[in-house]
Amino acid sequence: MGADRLANLVGVVALAVVDRVREATEEACAAGGAAAAALVHLQANPGESVGGLSAAVGVGGSGGVRLVDRLVEQGLVRRVVGPGGRAVTVRLTEEGARTADRVRVARQEAIGSVLDGLDEAGRQELEELLGALTASVSGRGVQSHRACRLCDRAACRQPPGCPLEKPGTSA
Repeated sequence: MGADRLANLVGVVALAVVDRVREATEEACAAGGAAAAALVHLQANPGESVGGLSAAVGVGGSGGVRLVDRLVEQGLVRRVVGPGGRAVTVRLTEEGARTADRVRVARQEAIGSVLDGLDEAGRQELEELLGALTASVSGRGVQSHRACRLCDRAACRQPPGCPLEKPGTSA
């Protein structure tokens, strides 16, 4: 198979997965943009700063503030002022945690629908290949906090672990 055809096939599958995941996760949280990723990220990183959340979901500083404002307004997160009134962190509300759970399930189902065409042997082979590709991109500046913003963190805690994770860090 030629390199051009392989690139096209990878591109088609990547875009199909992105489109399905975006549609499913936006529906699960009843919001577009970075809201779904913000909720899942906060579930894995409770007490994140607005700046840390902004970086993880890929929005600028003022965009992060507006995102948090919108999520507070929807009752999905709350701001927590730290000791001395200086540091402000963001935490999920109970409804925010339930919504984050729905987002993760919707993501899993959307990706699962793409994998339905593979038998068990094909799935195992693809898992090995994707593990190698993920390890390859991690050496090229992919940051786990950004790449894993919608991940089910428990899935990558199982052996062999997250291929983005370096020893002593967590994804």
